[in-house]
Amino acid sequence: MTEMEEKYSWEGIKFELTFSDLEGHPISPESVNFLFIYRDEAGKSCIISQHGDERENCIFRDGKLFGIFEPNTFRRGILIVERRFLQEDSDFEKGYCPYGKKEATNIKIV
Repeated sequence: MTEMEEKYSWEGIKFELTFSDLEGHPISPESVNFLFIYRDEAGKSCIISQHGDERENCIFRDGKLFGIFEPNTFRRGILIVERRFLQEDSDFEKGYCPYGKKEATNIKIV
């Protein structure tokens, strides 16, 4: 078993988060400030976020960022994700411009 395949007791479902710019060029996951809210059809939710070195339900390992859902977080149905990003912009009150959208994922909880 390689390190990437290693499963920790606190990890439920682990998946890699990748980011790219509008032209499709990869962006280092360490440099992205975001908050993703995943919800199922029963209304259960999980937040995965990163702001600088502060991370919630995600881990940076071997140059890759992984999101983690705890076991039994969701009940049923297609997961919806609301992606919120923070882009540095001094024209905004807190120095960040928030943007994002809500969409269905290809993950179905049965």
